[in-house]
Parts: sequence; structure tokens; C-alpha cells
Amino acid sequence: MLSVYLLPLALLPESWGQALLLLSALVLGLPHGAADLLVARRLGWPLAPFLGAYLLLAALPLALLLAHPPLGLLGFLLLALLHWGRVEGKGFLGYLRAGTVLLFPFLFHGEAITPFLKAFAQGFALPPGVAFALWLGLLLLALRERHSLRLWGDTLALALLAFLAHPYAALAGYFLLQHSLDSLRLVGVRDREWLGVYAATLAALVLALLLYPHFQDPLAAYMALLFALTLPHALTLEAWLRRPPLPGRWPAPGR
Repeated sequence: MLSVYLLPLALLPESWGQALLLLSALVLGLPHGAADLLVARRLGWPLAPFLGAYLLLAALPLALLLAHPPLGLLGFLLLALLHWGRVEGKGFLGYLRAGTVLLFPFLFHGEAITPFLKAFAQGFALPPGVAFALWLGLLLLALRERHSLRLWGDTLALALLAFLAHPYAALAGYFLLQHSLDSLRLVGVRDREWLGVYAATLAALVLALLLYPHFQDPLAAYMALLFALTLPHALTLEAWLRRPPLPGRWPAPGR
């Protein structure tokens, strides 16, 4: 989806933006990761060992977050940046786009995300100077590449969204209508396969419910779940993107 179409999300109040972000647990957001079971089956991986390794990998970032929340937040931002930028498939411009959504809240909306940071990372926030340096570095790297004016215009629209909208609304718009849709297109979920995807989605939500007593905040518990699942999900999708071509069966690797 073109980012300019997401700009009306800037009109959403905080409560609506948070509701939209939480809705991604059932619509597109969490389900795009649940499609990893389909990927494993298509790659011919045995399901039981895959699930065991998947849960073990998910436990690592979750353990980091629970043991040291500030480091957990940094790990969350880094994993999301690397994974979202990879799925964008636009070189460093893709990482710039992901970084814009992830870093602008620390630059322009620090007060708005304080309640979430208190629940998720004991109040730790990425210093604005560090956030700006990271974003500027991604911008300089992206400027060294050749991209169309259309892509740069779309990136500017995404930056406007991240600047103008409440961070919850901007994150929800990007996560649902760009990242999750792109991931699902790469996998190509079909027909009855959606039943398995939503069965896995509901199973993952059980973990979020188990995490809620620790965080005492629905958004923090949901983000902790996403942090835990992003590492195995990113590795699974990477294997899918690097697979040999299978003409006529599944979407072609890459973009």
C-alpha cells in the first residue's frame, strides 16, 4: 500500500491508534508470522523439530527482555529494523523506511510513548540523539543507492505519517498495511491454508495472555510477544527468500 494512503491515520486519537495496533494481533499482524508453519511445510522441514527450534529461539529475546528490559527494548528495535527492512526489499532505503517508523517516536513523540516504555522497558527510552544518528546514518546509506522518485516520495509520505501521527497509529499502519501484507504476499497463503494460519495465531495469543500479569499492560504484553516471535520468524522467512526457485508453485524468492 502506498504510504500516502496511510496519512489519514494522523487524525486518529491515541486510543484509536492503540486499538488498531492491538487489532493487528488478529488481523494481518500476528497472522503473517503464523504463516511460518506453511513455510516450514513447503520447505520440507519436519514439523516437530521446527516447532521446537522455533520456541527455543523465541525464548531467547523474551528472556533478555524479562531479565534486562532496557536491553530488551534495544534488541526489539534492532530485530524489527533488520527484519522489516529485509522484507521491504529496497536495499538501505527499506531499512530507512523501517527505521523511520521505529525511531521517529523517540525523536518527536517521547511523551506519547512514555506509558508504554514504563511497562515494557522500565521507562528506558532510546536517547533522541542516538535515534537521530541512527536514522541519519540510514538516510546517508540510502542516498548512495539508486531509487526512483516515486519510492523517495513514498518514503517521504511515510516520514510525514511517522511525524504527524500518534506513534501507535503510525506503527499500526505500517505493520498491518505494509510489512504484514508484504510478508503474506511473499509466502502466498491460499484458501484453506488460512485456517492453519489463524489456528497458529490463536495459539500465539495464549503466550500474550501469559505475559500480561508481568507487564500489566496489553500493548506491552503484545509487543513482548512480537519481540519473542520476530527472531524465529525472521530466520524462517530468510530461509524462504533464499530457497531455490519453484516455478509455478509458490511466489518467486526475493522481490
